[in-house]
Order: sequence, then C-alpha cells, then structure tokens
Amino acid sequence: MLKRFIGLLLLSLPLTGIDCRAEETYDSFISLQLENDLWGSNDDRFYTHGSKFSWATNEPAPEFLLSLTERLPFYKSGPTERHGFEIGQAIFTPEDIEATALIEDDRPYASWLYLNTGIGHVYHDRGDRERMNMLLLTIGIVGPSSLGEETQEAVHSVFDNTDPQGWDNQLEDELGLNFTFLSKSRRIYGFDESWQTELGGHNNFTLGNVYSYAAVGVTARFGTHLKNDIGPPSILPGFPGTPTFNPYRKSNWYLFAGLEVRAMLHNIFLDGNTQRDSHSVVKEKWVADIQFGVAYHFNDMRVSFVQLFRSREFESQDEATQYGAINFTFFNG
Repeated sequence: MLKRFIGLLLLSLPLTGIDCRAEETYDSFISLQLENDLWGSNDDRFYTHGSKFSWATNEPAPEFLLSLTERLPFYKSGPTERHGFEIGQAIFTPEDIEATALIEDDRPYASWLYLNTGIGHVYHDRGDRERMNMLLLTIGIVGPSSLGEETQEAVHSVFDNTDPQGWDNQLEDELGLNFTFLSKSRRIYGFDESWQTELGGHNNFTLGNVYSYAAVGVTARFGTHLKNDIGPPSILPGFPGTPTFNPYRKSNWYLFAGLEVRAMLHNIFLDGNTQRDSHSVVKEKWVADIQFGVAYHFNDMRVSFVQLFRSREFESQDEATQYGAINFTFFNG
C-alpha cells in the first residue's frame, strides 16, 4: 500500500505566473523546494525539514479542477491559467532529539508525505491591481509510513549529525486530506523600465484533518522586472508563491520581505492524531511568520533563498522557529 501511495505522489502547486506567451504554446516548469533549520537556527527541532518537487504547466487543466472552481462562488478565474502536481514531505521533532523517552511538554515526532494538485488563475482587478487565485487539493499520510524517520536518519548520516533517538514516539499512521484556497493581490510601481517596487496582500484558508487555519499577510518586493513572477513557492503553511515565472532574455533580481498571521484551528502535528489517542501539546491559537529573501533569474532558471522566523506554535515552546528555504525553478518551453 505504501508503494502505491508513494507512486501516486507526483506533485502539484498549480501555480500561476503572468504569461505573455500565446495560449496554444504550452510551457512547463519544474521546481525543487528545500526548507531546513540547518540554514536558520542550526538546530534539529520543531519544523526541522521540508522538501517538495513541483511540476506546473499552462496546458488545459483537468476537468474536475475546472468544475470545482466553477462551483466555488468566491473563486474567480482569469485569462492566465496554470495547474500542476507536487510531492512533498515535512518533518517535525522536539528540541531534544537524543532522548528516547516521550517528552510530554514538547511537540511530537511527526512527518507527513503528501501529494498536491491544484489550479491557479491571474487576472487584473481595479485597473492596475493584479490578483491571483489558487485552489489546492492535498492527500497524504501522517505517521511512520511517511518515512520521516528514514529521511532524517539518512540526512544525518551524510552530515554526521546527532542520530535522532525518539522516533518510536511519533504520531501513528493517518490519512491526511486538505483543501486550500489562496488569493493574492498586488500593485507594481516602476521607477523606470526596469526598477520596480511592489506591495501585495494575501489571504488563505485551509480546511482538513492535517491543518485548518485562516491567514492574512502582506509582502513587499524591490528589484527589476517584478512582473515576471509572483514570488518563489513555499511549503504550506506559508507565503504564497509559484513554481512558475516568465522567462526573460536578461537576468533580473529582487529582494522581498513579508508578514503572515494565522488563526490556527487545527494542527495535527501539535494536536495529535484525530482518530486515536496520541501525544499532543497545547497549541498557540495565533502564529506569525516573518520572511526575508532574495531571488535571481537568469536564462531559464530562478534561484531564491529565504530566511523565515515563526513565532511559538505551542505553549511550552521555549523559542521561535527559524529556518531557511532554497528554491530552484526551471523553465521548459
């Protein structure tokens, strides 16, 4: 069963970028996102690792995705459309990974392996304001079958890090299902033909047995040719971005910073398994993320690096979480 599930996992963020190409010309993108506290606090704790591989295209989307957007009164389609798939993994550990016994006042060992599929549209709203809507459907597995222990031990064996000892206390296997709607708007102001600044806002709500939350946020960018993309992707919960961009014959770059605040209704990685008794901690109802980053386009590739700071997620957490994210996105015309 696990082999079937992993085989099913071929990934998704439907994301959308601003497309200046003819609609009959189908483009595709592949993207690799790596998030790790090694590039932040340099500690193995809390949200310690995330990775995902994405494929996105402007080919006609599957009918079930189009039908779903048509049935949602709050979803507005637009002339620029992307859809795709994504496979990812996220790993969470307590602060002390050398302890073999259950640490009751720290977060559970947990991981999840998931598949996303979704669709996104970009359209113009109120003159020069641009808006992006995205819809994501996620299915995955939480628990030992998500291979978090194996992944962390393999990585630690390469970098000669401390061998984690407490995975026997991890959450049990549970099927995870999530529905996410995300909307982002932005205005771009140009100093000349190249230099631009952007201010954008976004909102997001997610429902499911893995995460349920509502979020609002703002992002500012400064650099060259900002219209060529919306920003690099992240692993949810997190800031909106896409594994797509508009290829441009000249290199360009930008700096960005953002703030997101979430009202957390449910987080399986803190609340524990929903269908059986398991280790859990008292989560914080409000969580905030702050990010700072830089992105660079050259030829048919975008590279970005981000530093993220996440406020305490549970009441007995001593410090905020800090981690870094690296993204590589490649255009395949």
